[in-house]
Amino acid sequence: MSAIPVKSKIPADQQLKISPFKEVIKPTVPHKHANYYELILLEQGGGYHQIDDHQYDVSPPTAYFLKPGQTHCWNFSCIPIGFVILFREELLTRECLDIVYHLPTTISLSNSPSLFELAKQFCQDYRIPASQGVLNTYLQLILLKMNEEMATPAPGHQLFSPVYYQFKALVNEHFLKIKKIQVYAKMLHLPPAQLTSICKTASGKTPGMLLNERIVLEAKTLLSNTHLSIKEITDALDFSDASNFVKFFKLYTNLTPGQYRELAFSRQQ
Repeated sequence: MSAIPVKSKIPADQQLKISPFKEVIKPTVPHKHANYYELILLEQGGGYHQIDDHQYDVSPPTAYFLKPGQTHCWNFSCIPIGFVILFREELLTRECLDIVYHLPTTISLSNSPSLFELAKQFCQDYRIPASQGVLNTYLQLILLKMNEEMATPAPGHQLFSPVYYQFKALVNEHFLKIKKIQVYAKMLHLPPAQLTSICKTASGKTPGMLLNERIVLEAKTLLSNTHLSIKEITDALDFSDASNFVKFFKLYTNLTPGQYRELAFSRQQ
């Protein structure tokens, strides 16, 4: 069975890394990154960037933001130039954590040329290496400047809901095997009703809806980026049989898995 590979570009005991983007034109294989965020600042380049089930044109200057567990791949038509910043959630301040939770997948940087100079200096000091405090400050400054670039800045702390994002992180980690909301509530030391209230306040959706959305996203990723059979995907997603998987998928997409795969493959040609 050939599922989506998981790559780790940062050691388990490291919280932050910055490096220049590889200046090569070479399509990458769809893959995931586990347990860390990836922020890509592209000053030059062309082609497209596939993230989960969406395809984005590479139109620099642009930032791309990937959360743990997302699937992505590149297909460049001209040399990319920029920086890749990898970081873990533990080192963020509350203010920056709030920004990270609300960052969109793509952000235009056309009004922020100084951000690339900042990233260049960040990269140089990382190589020295500078102290962890200095490096953390570079990351915080970049996040704050990106927040200013967003059309709709991250909301104030009055909407900050750590439990909601803790739940989302747990779902992202365990959705393949844990399908009961009561189990997630127990992991968060909350009554299920309170977890439901928190999720509905933060997103307008119940915990069950959020869990099912994550399962559907994984199904789409496997259908569009692998040649696994429907039976193999059924097993990978821990459905009892293919019939139940097909019904579930069609309920959320109005397409059968086979129809979705045909459309996904046709878009890639």
